[in-house]
Amino acid sequence: MSRETRALLLVMLIFAIGALGYRVLFDGGMADRFHVETVAGNVQHLHAGGEAAAAQAGDALEEGDRIVSGDGGRAVLGLGADTRVTVDASTSVKVLGVVDNGVRLELEGGRVTATVRPGGGRLGIVSNGREVTAEDADFTAVRDADGTLAVSAERGVLAVSGIEGVSAMNAGDDIVSPGDGGSPLKAPASEALLLQVAWPAAGRTREGEVLVEGTTQPGATVTVSGGARPVSVKAGKDGRFSARVPLSEGRNALSVSANSLLGRAAQVANAELVRDTTAPSVGVTLEF
Repeated sequence: MSRETRALLLVMLIFAIGALGYRVLFDGGMADRFHVETVAGNVQHLHAGGEAAAAQAGDALEEGDRIVSGDGGRAVLGLGADTRVTVDASTSVKVLGVVDNGVRLELEGGRVTATVRPGGGRLGIVSNGREVTAEDADFTAVRDADGTLAVSAERGVLAVSGIEGVSAMNAGDDIVSPGDGGSPLKAPASEALLLQVAWPAAGRTREGEVLVEGTTQPGATVTVSGGARPVSVKAGKDGRFSARVPLSEGRNALSVSANSLLGRAAQVANAELVRDTTAPSVGVTLEF
């Protein structure tokens, strides 16, 4: 090998080492890119170019990529040394942007839990123009099939945009924003989940079913038990619900429970209805 060739190779090696050192010192290196940290169960990585494959630990995530978890699937996404986003089962997120100061994700459906630490960059979770952003906070965000977005701030402060009347959330705050742009509900997480029930007036009936109505948090799942079988319905954008509950013959001790998108629970118990389909006795007098 000639002296000139050796010199050229040495210069190329110096440039390569310099470029690597720059990335480690100033760009955070490979450890700081947005990537898939861990995967459990069925999780798909849909690339912006259209290719789809099972998500793998170490996959780099770029603008336009999606992570979609199936039933029982779960993935943890990493940004920097300490910021993590957990994608729960039956959830889809799309990468809207990966920039020097952080990452923005569209929550297309399902549930994510975020732990954001300084130095990893800002994390924004977006849903139909609504966005919560954190630089040093822990929070959970849920979006249901109707577009209702629920967020719980567990630590730190979240900046909020696109939700009428709300610009920030502090630790301990919950917010529920209906998908059609209806009025949001913001309350401390320590407050009991609202559940008001309008029980049927009659204590005895011949009918095979009864209508149970009430109000709870928008998007909450409401279950009426104690009849012939449990009936579950979803509260509408205004929090109202109605359920037609089949009755068993005899005594039916009805109870109503509600579970919010964020996992808060409430129960109202025991309105008793008796279904009596026995025909009334008829006296017959025979005369001779």
